[in-house]
Amino acid sequence: MRKFLVLILLLLIAIKTAAVLLEGPVPIQRDAFGYWKLSALVMQGDLLMLQDPIAYRTPIYPWFLAILRFITGSHSLQTLVVIQGIFSLGSLIIAASIAARITKLPKAFALTLVVSLPIVSSLVFDAAVLSESMFIFLFMLNLLAILDYAKYGTATRALWVGFTFAMTLLTRPIVIFIWIPHLFFLLLIHLRKNGRLRSLSMAQIPYRVRTYHLLLAGLIVTACCAPWMLRNQLLFGKPFLTEFVGRNIWIVTFRDGSGAGLELPLSGSADQLRQRLNQVDAADQWQDTWQVSNALVRSGLNDATADQLMKKVALQAAQQNKSTFAYKALRRVINYWRCPASELPSQGKSGGLFYGQQIWSHSSPMVDFALQYRFSQSVRLNTLLLSGLAFCVVLLMVNYPTRVYGIWIFTILAYFSLVTGILEFPDYRYRIVVEPLVVLSFGAGLAILLSRFRKTAKVVNNG
Repeated sequence: MRKFLVLILLLLIAIKTAAVLLEGPVPIQRDAFGYWKLSALVMQGDLLMLQDPIAYRTPIYPWFLAILRFITGSHSLQTLVVIQGIFSLGSLIIAASIAARITKLPKAFALTLVVSLPIVSSLVFDAAVLSESMFIFLFMLNLLAILDYAKYGTATRALWVGFTFAMTLLTRPIVIFIWIPHLFFLLLIHLRKNGRLRSLSMAQIPYRVRTYHLLLAGLIVTACCAPWMLRNQLLFGKPFLTEFVGRNIWIVTFRDGSGAGLELPLSGSADQLRQRLNQVDAADQWQDTWQVSNALVRSGLNDATADQLMKKVALQAAQQNKSTFAYKALRRVINYWRCPASELPSQGKSGGLFYGQQIWSHSSPMVDFALQYRFSQSVRLNTLLLSGLAFCVVLLMVNYPTRVYGIWIFTILAYFSLVTGILEFPDYRYRIVVEPLVVLSFGAGLAILLSRFRKTAKVVNNG
């Protein structure tokens, strides 16, 4: 019966996803156009995209897009949307699987899928030439790989952890430090396992084995990232993955509203930046991140050096106004969870830019209604959702069998909210990366509650 219910739920989620995607593709513009241009370079044989000397992109999504365009031609957009819809479905299946595994309650799988049924906002991004769907799928695949390693602890699984992490990192570098929560989780698992072995008077797992596995994972991450770091060494004289923090922190430091609204600091670096802006007649646009970045490049800096100068000046301003910067950063961290999805990418615009791709538009009254009254556009409902999420994560942490997993999930959620809140303005697009973790937490929490209620009812009935 449970398997039949799961199949029905998966079918409903697939139908919902297809219905949203049938509304039409999102025009290829802004970030999407950037990926489209990079994929064109790859198709021309420039695999490392040396002809576009930017320092803020990673290669996996342009490579994936280039392969797709090479194989499917004018139907690339249609194929991409279908694949990205499958990525979203796959992410939910992995989330449901993790919920069932950490609770050891099979009902958690179905409950996670049930919780995901109202989600529609994030599916719109599957219709865009953006890396979100692929990134989320690879991220969830990496979490599943870590869970497998925590259970079996073999060298092969350590290599798989390293490979899936590398692919996630090379899709979007925001996960560059998420290995810290993962290592903490694996340490807790190691201590728990050795505690059980000690109580059974059995040989414990030595730390040198874990260290060896860590080195294997690190080696494969380094090997996967090396070509892109070599590309940046050739272009910018320095091996790095990306340089974008300067542009991130510039907007949250100098823009008003969610930003700190600070003035340029008194420093030699700020003077150098002003001089370069004056050289290209952009001095009055100093608060606009991309205007400043483009102006610095026009003044003679390369993309990486421009970002580094922006980072240095912004950090100096933050140092001189620590309380204001910290207060606004804290607000953004909280609002990461509460900000509404007030605007979603527009689908099915026949007048949009699609560069010879086949487009479609099959509007559905039911989908239009769901998108118009979507849960995610309400700050109050988002706050309510945050309260429910906090309850479920705390429940996982206080429940002994799931305590280690609850701490792991908490640290991952905290990581994304802190990093994004410190470096970005709150935006729903940045929150969709944790949606599978959110539904996982709800599914696992509900499964634990139902299990406890059932045990309590059995005790009462027997009494």
